[in-house]
Amino acid sequence: MAFNFSTLFINIVVSFSLGYVLTGHIQVGTLAALIVGVAGWKWIRVKKKETIEEFEYDERVNKNIQNYSFQTFSIANLLLLVYLLVSNLILKVQLFNLNYLIIYLSMTFYFAFYIIPAIAKRR
Repeated sequence: MAFNFSTLFINIVVSFSLGYVLTGHIQVGTLAALIVGVAGWKWIRVKKKETIEEFEYDERVNKNIQNYSFQTFSIANLLLLVYLLVSNLILKVQLFNLNYLIIYLSMTFYFAFYIIPAIAKRR
């Protein structure tokens, strides 16, 4: 049986259901589904790369990818720091929810590790 997107979707639903039913907490089901989803997506990408022959990139391209990823992290973390300083020191109120902070950091990692290298390789 080939491991494709529909198999991955079914595995995500099953892992979410098992995590939720066994513990009674929706967070555990969500965490299980995320772990299975990310691992499955990575597996699909690895298998796809094995079938498709990629070009070799020289050191300039790899250096550009490192620079762009570092700049993305720097800007994202600077924005987070400014937001935390403004909310704590100026407004004297904690305005952020921890879930929003986790989503922000997850998106930062996603952009730095997947989107930015794809853009840098095409240039």
